[in-house]
Amino acid sequence: MDEREVGNRVKSGIVGVIRGTGEITQVAVETVATTVQTTLKQGGETGAAAAQLGVGAVKGAIDAVGDVGGATAETAADTVEKAVDSAARVGSSVGNAAKGAVIGTVRGSTELGVEAMEAVGLTSRTAVSEASAIGADLTVAAVGAVEGAIDVAKETGLNVEEAAAAAATGAIEAAGDVSSAAAVRVRRSVEGTIQGVKVVAKTAVGKEGSEE
Repeated sequence: MDEREVGNRVKSGIVGVIRGTGEITQVAVETVATTVQTTLKQGGETGAAAAQLGVGAVKGAIDAVGDVGGATAETAADTVEKAVDSAARVGSSVGNAAKGAVIGTVRGSTELGVEAMEAVGLTSRTAVSEASAIGADLTVAAVGAVEGAIDVAKETGLNVEEAAAAAATGAIEAAGDVSSAAAVRVRRSVEGTIQGVKVVAKTAVGKEGSEE
């Protein structure tokens, strides 16, 4: 199974969840995580190949939000109020999709021999890149990714601060590929305290006054 196929399988698995509720709720985060984890295991790859499948899985999760959310926005666009509500739902769904995708990918990747922190950084970076691709708020995706990293670290016994730092670093660097302003915004959103964990990114990207 290649990266694209994994992405399509995750996407189809999550689309039904979104259509049922109109968004990915906080309750549905675990459904997203399980869908991603199961799909990765079905891919049958290990090591570096599994890491690439993880990238595909995260893309599939965010793409599902883009497809369903975009259709909902078009349907709701007859009033400004409905359009704003739809945009808020898409933003919330992107954050929860990123959170669930990071949790599921790290669970699945570590089972397949991918180094845990590498999986955290890679999936967080992908979540923010894909959020950019569908025109969603990068900061929401970034915070969701960091929250996912914290949750899965606590669950699996990883160093929580290191996992949070890896997620924040990946998210900021992905935002830096979009623009320096985006990197600054994402850095502001993920550094500080999230879910009781002090988050410090390990990159100079997005620092105000930095030349990067």
